[in-house]
Amino acid sequence: MSAETVRSYLLGTLEESSAAAVEERYFTDREYFLFVQDVETALIEDYLAGRLEPSMKGRFESRYLSVPELRHRLEEVQEERAATLRAIRQMHRTRLLQAAAILLVCIGAAAFWIYRNRVPFQPLPTATGSRPLIATLHLTPGVLKGEGAKMAQIASPLGPGDVRLALELPGQRTQILCSAQVSMALADGGWKRVWSSSQPVLSTPSSNGQDVVLTIDSSLLGRGDYMAEIRDVNQKVQETYLFRVSPM
Repeated sequence: MSAETVRSYLLGTLEESSAAAVEERYFTDREYFLFVQDVETALIEDYLAGRLEPSMKGRFESRYLSVPELRHRLEEVQEERAATLRAIRQMHRTRLLQAAAILLVCIGAAAFWIYRNRVPFQPLPTATGSRPLIATLHLTPGVLKGEGAKMAQIASPLGPGDVRLALELPGQRTQILCSAQVSMALADGGWKRVWSSSQPVLSTPSSNGQDVVLTIDSSLLGRGDYMAEIRDVNQKVQETYLFRVSPM
């Protein structure tokens, strides 16, 4: 018997003799029993999806909404269909989130490398014949504490050339982009900025993590106390360093 014959039986439109034949085989043939169940499930799904013609829909509702056993079968298929739709939506949502995460990582990596290649970073400048390197200071972040603590110093007067400041970032294992500035202490307790990076600075690996290396014209550093600051891309201060240019 065809699927159309079974659908007619389920809707109550099959003639009596044929309906009796369907029922007899339904209860004696296991394979046919499963076939009828599949046809019934497809019929219910067509109803739930609004694919039944008006006349067929009316016959379906007159049986499946009034007979308790058939109504229970309708509710079973409806719940299974809803669970399947939820699983499909969750799978699509998960795939979209994964794709978005991968895309953001790719965009971020591409932007970093493009920006890095376009900006002429000079993390470890070397002295030249016209601009000798006259002093180098390795500074750790933080304010000096404790009696007897000494500030890192450079002897003055400084000749013409460059001063290199290696600002340590302890524990920082990956390279970062930042900006930097150096300020001089004033007599009234304030600070006067004497130097700032004109371009983003890229940190370089060191034994303790990363260093941010600055090269400053010595003519900007007169006698006095100084504070160097490292700032993130939002200009928020990340670390502070103190040093002194003192008389010989």
